[in-house]
Amino acid sequence: MRGATVYAQGQPIDLAVAMQAAEWLTTLMSGETTPAEKTAWQQWRQAHPDHERAWRHIESVSGGLRELDGPASRQALLQSPLSRSVSRRGSLRLLAWVSAIGITGWFGARSEYAPGMARAALADLSTGVGERRELTLADGSRLHLNSGSAVNIRYTDTQRLLQLVRGEVFIATARETGRPYRPFLVETAQGQAQALGTRYSVRQADGSTLVAVEEGAVRLMPRQGDCSLVIQAGQGGGMTARSIGPAHAVSPDIWAWRQGLLLADAMPLRDFLHELSRYRHGLLGCDDAVAGLRISGVFPLADLDAVLLSLPDSLPVDVRLRTRYWVQVEARRQR
Repeated sequence: MRGATVYAQGQPIDLAVAMQAAEWLTTLMSGETTPAEKTAWQQWRQAHPDHERAWRHIESVSGGLRELDGPASRQALLQSPLSRSVSRRGSLRLLAWVSAIGITGWFGARSEYAPGMARAALADLSTGVGERRELTLADGSRLHLNSGSAVNIRYTDTQRLLQLVRGEVFIATARETGRPYRPFLVETAQGQAQALGTRYSVRQADGSTLVAVEEGAVRLMPRQGDCSLVIQAGQGGGMTARSIGPAHAVSPDIWAWRQGLLLADAMPLRDFLHELSRYRHGLLGCDDAVAGLRISGVFPLADLDAVLLSLPDSLPVDVRLRTRYWVQVEARRQR
């Protein structure tokens, strides 16, 4: 969604800001908003003119639902046709997203391969931010969903297909014993990854698909063009819709998220914070002055606030908690 825009009060606004407004609407309609969260919401609105425009837009489109009490808000949204195929937990968020994006953006988000939170909310399986999930598929294959991920399952008599709508999955494929043989495929916006008896991960990134193979091999096949590439165990590779990058060695650390850990080995601070942001709600910013600092260690994904607050112990930085959902890492000020 990076760089995408919607329109609020006739003016373009970044889609990420619109989604932040939708998250705030979800929080306020949950019926469980704390005084601290209401203060943070007001601070978010005042932090930038685009925040206020996005909020006024979502207020007007949501038709006054925000003024209802929590239970009434949930009941009104759950009666909407859009929410009937969505879990109760996701219904408030889904309707808030629709209000933020607008009807045109909503239908665009539902196109077959367009990325977006709306498609993720309607997927067969999904995880929220900071949540991971593991399950066994009908053929015995094991599927691990990382934080903020969503897939559709499309098994037929001729193929086993997972559509990766968003995020990252790790798959341990089961051996196919029936006849005819059904290939195991993961489909993304850029193409397909075909398992060749394997354990591997597939990640949907901005404009590309990233694959890392733990065992066996995986064939990458871009959506456009005749090229393909087999990635072997211990290797990773990426593809766009038209091309494939070269295979390269990967560390097993890349799958540490399955154990609830993030492993960093001299990782640039900006990249480290970007990885943390996949597991935490809100904005996690990094000033250019400290972006290149290197960090190493093993960090628990279950307590990211503690991880962030520990950064000044090992790096010359300050961590500014502007609100619960807005954290900025800056160069340490002289005291």
